[in-house]
Amino acid sequence: MLQIDRSTLVKLIEEKKPRLLLVSCPSGLLLRCMDLLRSMSEMYKFEVIFSGESCYGICDSNEDEASRLKVDLSVHIGHNSYFSKIGHLTYLIDAFDDIDIIPVLEHAVSAELIHYNKIGLCTIGPHLHKIEDAKSFLESKNHTVFVGEATPPLKRGQIFGCNFSTCAQISPEVEAFVFIGSSRFHAIGLYKFVEKPVFMLDPYTIEVISIEKDALKIRKRSIFSFYKAVEAKNIGIIIGLKEGQSRKEEALHLHKELSQLEKNVSLIAMKEITNYKINEFRNIEVFIETACPRISEDFYDKPILSLEQGYKLLEYLKNKSSV
Repeated sequence: MLQIDRSTLVKLIEEKKPRLLLVSCPSGLLLRCMDLLRSMSEMYKFEVIFSGESCYGICDSNEDEASRLKVDLSVHIGHNSYFSKIGHLTYLIDAFDDIDIIPVLEHAVSAELIHYNKIGLCTIGPHLHKIEDAKSFLESKNHTVFVGEATPPLKRGQIFGCNFSTCAQISPEVEAFVFIGSSRFHAIGLYKFVEKPVFMLDPYTIEVISIEKDALKIRKRSIFSFYKAVEAKNIGIIIGLKEGQSRKEEALHLHKELSQLEKNVSLIAMKEITNYKINEFRNIEVFIETACPRISEDFYDKPILSLEQGYKLLEYLKNKSSV
């Protein structure tokens, strides 16, 4: 079960003495956050507003909402990071999972990991406090274990869905990576980044999953989307409205360059990119999203390219036009 770092939150509230507080957290933590903050608001005499917007990472800082609502303090609960504060008003409060990780590690060493000696170890915020325990266990089973050092905003051994720099440090020494967690999204991103075997160790189901097949399915769909974009006449470029995902200049650059290549290009601003919103633009055949680099991997009715793929598309079309 996830445990919120109550002591840090209490210390922050006692120091800042807010009258109005904004809280954002992942959906899985919302009810627990509401219970905790309601009791704290009564004790410390402040009003609390809970954000109803999506919260997928520290890029969802809600700084704009905090300013608009004129709150005294904003807290972002559940996405652990090297930093304690993002923006001017928003402080990060950790959440930790107390689930036992040893059973899934035992399963892993008797199955898939038996074929590998040099192991790279990583996880996400809720399990970070147990990464040294995991390292010690694997070493006790005669594996050589590498954990990447902190590279802000990542802590030691931590990965985000869009940042795997801790694993980049150790990848040359590693035969296979172990990711502790139940998020295929993170495991697939890691596989794409390191291009080595990645095993997802789910401590909730005690499953050990090779993520290669899932990653290859996404790669095939990505290639299909790219060639649909090559043939498309009408392209939409999405500008992300979240503070940590705004790439307006890159979007404007792609708009200018693709328009010169005889594409009908529309600029679209979105905070939350959903299939419903995408389908509202019925005339657009393919989208390029310049927000989170992983959004394009989700399942949509229409092809969506990432910013990186958008640049590759531009290069491909320029080379094709010059032949």
